Amino acid sequence: MRIVLLTLVILLTQAVPSFAKCKKSDICTMMEKMDHFSILNACPGSAPLLKECKKVNEVALPPLPSPEFIDNGDETITDKVNKLRWLKKGTETRLSLKDALAFANSESFAGSSDWRLPTLPELRTLLYPEKIVNASGKRAWINPVFDNSRAHYYWTSTKCDEVSFIEENYQGKHQKKTCQRGEAANWLVLFKVGTTVWFLTKDAKHHIWLVQDHK
Repeated sequence: MRIVLLTLVILLTQAVPSFAKCKKSDICTMMEKMDHFSILNACPGSAPLLKECKKVNEVALPPLPSPEFIDNGDETITDKVNKLRWLKKGTETRLSLKDALAFANSESFAGSSDWRLPTLPELRTLLYPEKIVNASGKRAWINPVFDNSRAHYYWTSTKCDEVSFIEENYQGKHQKKTCQRGEAANWLVLFKVGTTVWFLTKDAKHHIWLVQDHK
C-alpha cells in the first residue's frame, strides 16, 4: 500500500511542474480566452502571474472633438466637426459581431453603401451629458437629434486589445474601466443609461449604429 501511495506522490510531483511552468506570456494569452479558475487549474501556482497580467496600460482613450450634429432630413445625421455621417437610428435587429460587420459592408442606406461600424471614440460622440428626450420621444443619454427609444447595446469595431482602459463620466460620476480579454471582446455603448461596456464577442448578439466617413 505504501509503495502504491509513494508511486502516486512521485507521479503527481512530476506532473505538476509541467503545468506549473507556465510563463507570464502564456498566462496573459490564456486570459483572453479562459476564466481565472481554468487558468489556475491548468497552471497551478500562477496566481501572482495572473495579477501581473491584469495590469493594463492606463493611457486614457483620446476623445474626438465635440461634435456638431445636423439633421439632414433623410434619416441621417452629419457631424460637421468629425466629418462623419450617421444613421439617425440604430438597427432593431441583434447581430453577432461577424454578422454586424458583414451587414454594414453590404447594406445600402440613404443612397450610400459605404457604411461601417463606428469605433469606440466615434460612437461615444453620440453620448449626451444628461438624460434628455430625443427624436424618439423617449429619454436617454444620447444627443437629442438622434432616435433612441430602447435599451439596446450597440457594437463598436474597437477590440479590447486596441483599447484596454477607458475613463468616462457615468451619470455625473467619474469611472475607470478595464478589459483584459484582448481580441475576444469588443467595446459597446448603452445610451439608455449612458455608459460604455465590453462584451466577449463569442455567441454575443447586439445592435449596430452605422456610420460613414463624410467629406
